Amino acid sequence: MADKKRSVSLRKVINNDRSLIVFALVLAIIIWAITSLNIGTDETRTITVKAPITLSDRLSKQVGMNYYSLQDSVDISVTIVGAKYVIGQVDENDLNIKFDTSNVNRAGEQSIPILVTNKSKTKDFAITNTYPSTIDAYFDVDETKTFDVQLKYDDDVVADGYVFGTPLISEDKVVINGPSTFVDRIDSVGIHVDFGNNNNLTEPFNTECDIILEGSGIEQSYLKIYSKNDNETEIKTLAVTLPVLKETTLPVEVAFDNMPSGLKTGDYKVVYSPKTIAAGVLESADVKSAVVGRVDFREVNIGNNTFNFEVANTQGFTPLDESVSNVTVKVNIADTYEKKAIAINLDDIELTGGSADAAVKSMNKSTIIVIAPKDAKITASNLTIKCDISSENDDNEYPLDITVNNSNAWVFSDYYVSLY
Repeated sequence: MADKKRSVSLRKVINNDRSLIVFALVLAIIIWAITSLNIGTDETRTITVKAPITLSDRLSKQVGMNYYSLQDSVDISVTIVGAKYVIGQVDENDLNIKFDTSNVNRAGEQSIPILVTNKSKTKDFAITNTYPSTIDAYFDVDETKTFDVQLKYDDDVVADGYVFGTPLISEDKVVINGPSTFVDRIDSVGIHVDFGNNNNLTEPFNTECDIILEGSGIEQSYLKIYSKNDNETEIKTLAVTLPVLKETTLPVEVAFDNMPSGLKTGDYKVVYSPKTIAAGVLESADVKSAVVGRVDFREVNIGNNTFNFEVANTQGFTPLDESVSNVTVKVNIADTYEKKAIAINLDDIELTGGSADAAVKSMNKSTIIVIAPKDAKITASNLTIKCDISSENDDNEYPLDITVNNSNAWVFSDYYVSLY
């Protein structure tokens, strides 16, 4: 019986030992796995970081030059080595990236080393490789200049009987900023119109033109171009509109201001020299005459009056005859008219647009000249005189607005008053 009990106890011990052995093996495997992860051979990992390139402030203080690049940032592949559980936790915030400009001491293009270091205080890893290891940069003194835009295009793409009008460009001047070396080499700034397959044009042509910097040895990629009204937004192209005008011959005319409504054809005569002008007009505008300017009847005296107008300043048509630069307009008032000097009371001048306390102190002329038919009776009671005291001129005087209640008469010359 005792032997039997000892045999049962022995089997229990053996079974317990087997369980202990299995447990020990499992525990050993776990410990080996943990140890392998924590203490095993170092592993390698690559991290890609987008790093902004900011060197200008540092360089300005260092050597008085600015940095110019074709890019604002660079993608850097950083290879790190360390324990697996460590490098798996590393991100771009654990990396310190610097661009080493310590050797920059002259103007020109140079390669700047990229320095990457471990800035983490808790993660142990080493940096074994950086790609790229340098960036190309151009160093120079900063300069800004403004240039006129010169437009070039082929005149021969319009149809017969048509010509190009005055071109319209979205910017007539541009501002260029960048390295002084390249800015100083710019001779001119131009845009060239590419018509493609467009020929025999009869309608306005619209397009976008690349901005071309003309000169020797210019690296345009380092330069920035801005509108003269906006130095924040870079521009690469300019919009161009080329009006297409129909060739025609127009009778010359002037427009009259303050012309009496009752003036009859026999009371005045207008002579133009030349009488007609070769012009280009928009076909859709239905232009019937070449209005070369305006004549104010306050400047029209009795007898002959001569006015000259430059055709280059006209609107509504484009003069085509380069030999005609001026138009002479003669306005003749018949001798059935005469000047009438009208004395007025300064208190009769109506003041508008200002303080009620204002009063007229004096007038620049002693009488008001009215040109009217000889048989017309014109007195001060026929005049309406107003003064807008909000329209003071540079001589501290105020212009008078004078009308005559006679449809055949007009006020000659300009009149001003001074105020208390």
